[in-house]
Amino acid sequence: MTRGIVAVALAVAPSCSDEPAPPPLPLFVTHSDSGVGFRFAPGGSGRKHLVEITAGGVALLDHDGDGDLDLFFPQGAALPGAAPAADFRDRLYRNDGGWRFTDVTDASGVSDAGRGPDDYTYSAACPDFDGDGDPDLYLCNAGRNRFLRNESGRFVDATADWGGDCALWSTAAAFADYDRDGDLDLYVVNYVALSLDHPGCGPLDRGEEYRSYCHPDEFAPADDALYRNDGGRLVEVSIECGVAGLGGAGLGAVLSDYDGDDDVDLFVANDSTPNFLWRNDGGFHFTEIAAEAWVAVDASGLSTAAMGADFGDVDGDGDFDLIVANLDQEPNTLYLNDGNGAFDDRSSASGLGPPSLRFVGFGCEFADLDLDGDLDCLVANGHVCDNIELLEPAQTFRQPPHCYLNDGAGRFTQVGTAAGAYFGGRYVGRGLALGDLDQDGDHDVVVTHWNDPPALLENTTIGQQASVTPHWIGIALRGKGTNRDALGARVTVVAGGRRQVEELRGASSFGAFHDLGLRFGLGSATDAERVEVRWTDGTTVDFGPLAGGRIHRLDQP
Repeated sequence: MTRGIVAVALAVAPSCSDEPAPPPLPLFVTHSDSGVGFRFAPGGSGRKHLVEITAGGVALLDHDGDGDLDLFFPQGAALPGAAPAADFRDRLYRNDGGWRFTDVTDASGVSDAGRGPDDYTYSAACPDFDGDGDPDLYLCNAGRNRFLRNESGRFVDATADWGGDCALWSTAAAFADYDRDGDLDLYVVNYVALSLDHPGCGPLDRGEEYRSYCHPDEFAPADDALYRNDGGRLVEVSIECGVAGLGGAGLGAVLSDYDGDDDVDLFVANDSTPNFLWRNDGGFHFTEIAAEAWVAVDASGLSTAAMGADFGDVDGDGDFDLIVANLDQEPNTLYLNDGNGAFDDRSSASGLGPPSLRFVGFGCEFADLDLDGDLDCLVANGHVCDNIELLEPAQTFRQPPHCYLNDGAGRFTQVGTAAGAYFGGRYVGRGLALGDLDQDGDHDVVVTHWNDPPALLENTTIGQQASVTPHWIGIALRGKGTNRDALGARVTVVAGGRRQVEELRGASSFGAFHDLGLRFGLGSATDAERVEVRWTDGTTVDFGPLAGGRIHRLDQP
């Protein structure tokens, strides 16, 4: 190993009292006066096309290079028979600081007004694809996907140059250097064959009010797509690389080197069909091994209607565990990594499963919300039938989000409104993204809601109580080559006798792209004794010791 350090202090935490006290709850404050006037419009006409009910993503990116995170919201489009009055443009909001945002959609060129069903945007990924230091935008659409190049804060369509124009119904995109050659490749998750001519579902003989959104089994599943970066252009290699021909009805994707063999693997959450776990075999070839790894189905042996997913080391043993958010009557699944390439379903024992049984989970994410050194969990809930109360009187369309705290050993408690008033409300939750929007060291949250405005949640863990100030450290990576974001890199922080490990993923949860700056809670430790970075080419570098209370930029040698 080599040793080195490049550190830039961007924010400093307040001083800490010597009086011992338990950490405060991660109280979130909702900012409803932020200037974000976006409202997700599904574009429906009453015919209840499947394309409209699961949509609603969000992406965090510093599009103008001023050091803070801006907000990109994908938007729906007018479906056949819909009223044309709604503004169906995707929206970009510039972060002006102090939890104030300005709509810069027109100035940035991220969207145009002439949008039809093919421009129905589900999610966006924001990699620095060309390695020029600013984030670009890849749009997953219900029609042909688009790739927008960032030119000093203004976006231009570069799809013809860069490729990746998948023409299926795409729901998620996972960029990573899958072949370790220094540039970014792309895996696109596709759902089912889009049909706007389907007659509809539900007990229609009882009246039009009983019309409901169809189950995805009504439609043919769509194959996912894998693209290799060949000198700055994405070339589809799905067949030769082993990922074609399986279908799947995918909704979420999250990358991780789950087996610790120094390359990037990928999990895909499939809706009512077995999930995928793509093991990277090297040489740009993948093998689907979800069944042998015990993550294809749940402990009962049944496929779940999986929406979102995330990896994280919830029990502190150094490997990555997996959460999958599911439909109601299918509890959210926690798969615990056994360290030997397989997983155990610990949904019930962990406490993450039982509270979720009555709810439909979409966005889900692990993060150390209270900065005590272990990973907590957030889940956005909301049903997939807007008239579910008519069809099932005991169920509701709007549902409360969940915040789970980790006791440090991988056991979770759902804390409800103790985490903030937002968690006592009811919403149709969809995308959920995490990022340090105010650069104070903790994880803030943006949640999108179907046919409603999003929620901007400020994490007030830092400075919440004068006598209790948790310690933290931020890590911002800069890779060499065109993968400047270092997507796929692994970071290990050693502090106060504890080892924490995380990966730089970008895409996870549901319909979300997250802050690419990592945050680690240090608990009572004030500094990190050592920070180890395993870069995407397999080399490992030690940095440190590094001071807590600041964000350190670490460059790949």
